Amino acid sequence: MTTSRLASVFWLAFASSALAFAPVSVPSKTLSSTGLGLSPFPSESGKSNNNNNNDQQSDERRLREFVNLEPLDQPDIRRQRLAEDDRVRSQYVSFGDDLWDLRTQMDDLSVQLLNAISEGKDSKEEEAREKLRQVEQKDPELVYMLEISSHEEAKKDGRLIDAQMHYDKAIEARSCLPQFNLEGLWVGKYGSHGYELINVTYVGDTLIATKVTGDKNVPRGEITFQADLHPMRHLEHANKNKHTFKGPFLQPIELTDKAARKWGTRQLPRYMGMGQVAEEGFINHQWMEGQLIIIGEDYFSFAWTPIQQQIFFGRPSPELALKMLRENGVSPLRTAKKWETPPSAEDDMQTQMEFVARCFEVSDEVQEDHLEMAEVGGADGYGCIFSPEDGDECYFE
Repeated sequence: MTTSRLASVFWLAFASSALAFAPVSVPSKTLSSTGLGLSPFPSESGKSNNNNNNDQQSDERRLREFVNLEPLDQPDIRRQRLAEDDRVRSQYVSFGDDLWDLRTQMDDLSVQLLNAISEGKDSKEEEAREKLRQVEQKDPELVYMLEISSHEEAKKDGRLIDAQMHYDKAIEARSCLPQFNLEGLWVGKYGSHGYELINVTYVGDTLIATKVTGDKNVPRGEITFQADLHPMRHLEHANKNKHTFKGPFLQPIELTDKAARKWGTRQLPRYMGMGQVAEEGFINHQWMEGQLIIIGEDYFSFAWTPIQQQIFFGRPSPELALKMLRENGVSPLRTAKKWETPPSAEDDMQTQMEFVARCFEVSDEVQEDHLEMAEVGGADGYGCIFSPEDGDECYFE
C-alpha cells in the first residue's frame, strides 16, 4: 500500500462518531504558573499585613540560600540535544489550530487525488499525489504511523538498514506528539475522594497512569487508567472489526469560539483507553472503556464512559506534590544541618544532596500555612471547557 493510500485509510478511520461527555469536577481558581509546574494556590490578595511580613521574611530566608549563584554552563552534550530537538520539531506543525488546518488541507488533496484517479488524468494524479506527500510529512502523528508501518514491512522483508531508518524517523515524529510526552506527576480531583496524584509512564506505546496517592476504592500503587496509543494496532483493530466496530480513532471534540480562544485550539483529540474502578477495599475491581482527551502537554483528562465520570489533570507544583505525599503517609524531608550560604560545586555529593533536601523542606514550610486545594465550580476553572451560567458543573463540548 502506498503512503498516500495508507494515509487515506487513516483519515477514513479517524472520522468516527462523537460522544457526549459527563460533568467534570474542576477547581474554581485558575492555576498560576511557577518555574517547575502549575500551582493551584488561591489568590494571595486579602492576606493580613502580618502574613505578608511572614511571607517576606520567608522569601528573604530562601534568597539567602541562593545569593551569588551564577548560571552553570550547559554541557556540550545537552546543547547538542536541545539543538537536535529544535531541528526535529521544526519539521512538523505543532499541536493546535495549525495542525487542524493542515489536516483539512490533506482532506482536500485526498479528494483531488481520488477525482484525478477516477477521471484517469495521470498528470493531475501525480501532481495531487506529490502535494499530498509533501503536506503529510508535516503531520507528526501521520508520519509516525506511516514510518512504523514501513519499519515493520522492512523488518519482515529482512531489510534491516531500511527498517532502522524508518524506525529512527518514527521516533523523531513520536517525540513531537503531546500524547507521548505526559510522563511524570499529575494531579486531578477524583470526585468525593478529593485530589489525588498519579504518575504517567509508558510501556512501548501504552500510556499507564498509576496512583501515587489513592483512595478507599482504588488505592495507591494501582493503575487508574491506561491507553494503547500505537497507531497501527488501532488501525488493524478497526479494519478487522469494520462491520461491528466504529473504530478507535474518535472524532476530536469541537470547541466553541470562546473555549477555543481560552485553550488555544479549536479541537481536542481523544483516544480509546481503559479505566479501572472498584468497590471499597479494592473489591470487584474491573476495567471499563474510557477515553484519553489531550489538551496539550500541560493538561489532559480521562473519561470513564460507562459511568459518565471524567477527571481533568494538571501538573502539580513541587510544594503541592510534597504536601500530598506527606499527607498520605510519606515522611517529610528532614536534615539537621542548616546553611547560611549554599555549598559550592567543589563540595562532596552528600553535602549537595542534603542542601537540596533542605531547599525542599523550606519550600514546604513557606507554603504550609496557606496551601489549599481550589474549590469546585466556576466558569473560570482551569478544567472548564464549558460551564452553564446557572450551574456548577463543567463540560467538555
